[in-house]
Amino acid sequence: MARLLVTGFAPFLGHAVNPTAWLAERLDGAVVEGAEIVGVRLPVTFTGAVPALKEAVAAHQPDAVIMFGLAYDTDLIRPERLALNLDDATAPDNDGTVRRNRPIDEAGPMGYWSSLPLDAIIDDLEAGGFPVKTSRDAGGYICNHLFFGMRHWRPDLPAGFIHVPPFPDGVKPDDKGHRTGMEPERLEQAARIILARVAKVL
Repeated sequence: MARLLVTGFAPFLGHAVNPTAWLAERLDGAVVEGAEIVGVRLPVTFTGAVPALKEAVAAHQPDAVIMFGLAYDTDLIRPERLALNLDDATAPDNDGTVRRNRPIDEAGPMGYWSSLPLDAIIDDLEAGGFPVKTSRDAGGYICNHLFFGMRHWRPDLPAGFIHVPPFPDGVKPDDKGHRTGMEPERLEQAARIILARVAKVL
């Protein structure tokens, strides 16, 4: 049986709940399209996220890695095409560290493409009625740092990053008039569609 590793993140930057941590816990132990799902929660730190991911990969030996992260500013599911070799964020991580305009690996390439079947994933999500739009790159915070670290460490292992919206109760009061977020059940449905597509191409 194939095995898929799903990662989510701990709460961060004042967001009391990170839907991706919930998602990883919810999917842990599930079977999707014949593939066993292992879910793990990672720390939102520049120094801790990649080592924790490496430990999970070593422990579970997955056939693919699907990393999820919260993008508060969108109600869309956003599959990320590119991991950049760049830490560049004004917000601190959960250790209080801020990294601006510095390469993740000075000897590494400029970036890595996602090795998940993103176009097929987008088609499947659209067919399922989910709001989805591809994104060029995963930004300059821990999400991108993790994505780059994974692809740089194990370019042979299919892996990619997908940003998701907050839960409705995680939308700030000032944003409630024009934001909806995504219900937990809907987020799980979308994740299962993503995982099913990945499992089909292994």
